[in-house]
Amino acid sequence: MTSPSDTSAFALGPWRVDPQLDTLHDGQHSVKLEPRTMRLLCVLAQAQGGLVRTETLLDTVWPQVVVTPGSLYEAVAQLRKILGPDAIATVPRKGYRLALLAAPSTPVGMVAAPALGPHALAVLPLRARQLPDSHAFIRESLLDELIAELSRHPQLVVVALGTMLSYAGQEHLSPQQIGRELGAAYLVDGLLELRGDTLRVRVQMVSTAQGTQSWVDAVELPLAAWWDTGALVAGRLARALNLELLDQAARAPAPALPGPDASQAQALASRAWIALFARPETREVTAQAQAWAEQAIALAPALPLASTCLAFCHWRQAQFGWGAVAAAAQRALALQHAEQAVALDPREPDAHYVLGLVAYSLGQAARAEESLRHCMRLSGSHAPAHGLLALIRTRRGHPQEAAALCARAFALSPREPLRVVWHLALAWAGLALHDYAAALEASQQAMAVNPDFGTAYLTGAAAAQQLGATEEARAWVAFLRQRTAFTSLQAVRERLPPAREAAHREQMDQLLRLLAAAGMP
Repeated sequence: MTSPSDTSAFALGPWRVDPQLDTLHDGQHSVKLEPRTMRLLCVLAQAQGGLVRTETLLDTVWPQVVVTPGSLYEAVAQLRKILGPDAIATVPRKGYRLALLAAPSTPVGMVAAPALGPHALAVLPLRARQLPDSHAFIRESLLDELIAELSRHPQLVVVALGTMLSYAGQEHLSPQQIGRELGAAYLVDGLLELRGDTLRVRVQMVSTAQGTQSWVDAVELPLAAWWDTGALVAGRLARALNLELLDQAARAPAPALPGPDASQAQALASRAWIALFARPETREVTAQAQAWAEQAIALAPALPLASTCLAFCHWRQAQFGWGAVAAAAQRALALQHAEQAVALDPREPDAHYVLGLVAYSLGQAARAEESLRHCMRLSGSHAPAHGLLALIRTRRGHPQEAAALCARAFALSPREPLRVVWHLALAWAGLALHDYAAALEASQQAMAVNPDFGTAYLTGAAAAQQLGATEEARAWVAFLRQRTAFTSLQAVRERLPPAREAAHREQMDQLLRLLAAAGMP
């Protein structure tokens, strides 16, 4: 081992250790380690069976971070659980040593790293300017949070924290050079800059092959607020990077078909995902996404992302009346594909999000809420889950919670097309709280984001009618009857989720009464 953050893989007993991806392989299974746990293993392996003192481990594995020995005990316990109870020996009152011996590794740079694929990115340690020593920890803290959050998305390949820390202070290296060394398609770097009392975080993504900047974002916050908002900043950047990276991959030339190639299936499923999560909800977009998802399923039937996308497509067709298949049949297909996606990969946040969406449409509010909360546990940056949860909590009788949940969603992803749902959640909350002006404003904001989003015209017409804006209410009812599946009060009952809880029934009764007053037959 040349350094504790060496990017080279090495053998450790029956295991192949890959610090670059934070993974262990034994020939049959692959185990993902937390970045700190991998760094601990590398430090112990570097000592080649020798004692490494507790203080050294704390300083090396958690540099510039105040932690208790309990963090070290927990990390050692995790390694013993994977490697075996005797793999790491405790030297009482001194430290630890590795009982399994590591084979010598190839020095970094002597062999080219394998290509990690089009969904692979590496996040460099952010540069700092005018940052006081008291806040120097922010550099590694943000890097740690960002890599950890990105790693929660199974469709992404993210180079491990320990590997990326080895590039600190190596700004002279070009993005192409670092990208080639790591085998990553994209490189993320950025700058932390203190301007007075304001901390500015600027992050960009660079194409390794072309050396061109493809995305940039900046967040500003008071330096004193970092303790409360640091995780939110990392979450926002992670969400934007996830959308941008898959969008870049989706823009690549269409893969040749037919052919039983898993990479082709993944590329097609990524195209469908981008269409559904990063494009406005329209009939045309949904039809194209469904075609890509079905092609992906034909190539790789066990691909979770393809099943997730198919479930989303069937839900939209049922909700908005797109296609000739009956809504009940579409919802049944949506549920089938959503449950399959979760079964294929329980770690996939989007699968749980779509399952929550489908369950809500079937009137299974409790199941929907749990699916969304689990999605948020898997990925704290999943803005759509926060926004949809706001809608469901409103329907379950807690409209006062919607504002905070939607504020979190907007903070995480302020430009995401699915934010139309978050405006809708605020509109429903306004109706439930009898704040009709707020409901009208939120409905109009939803219409501005997506003029074809029919549900926003339902809440808008109801709020306008209550406020006495009868001409506007009647105009929106006419739009609904001419341009959407909400052609009558009966159609509204059939298309919206069934009201099985008292609060939901009360809200639906109010909506239908106001729509009837506005001229809905």
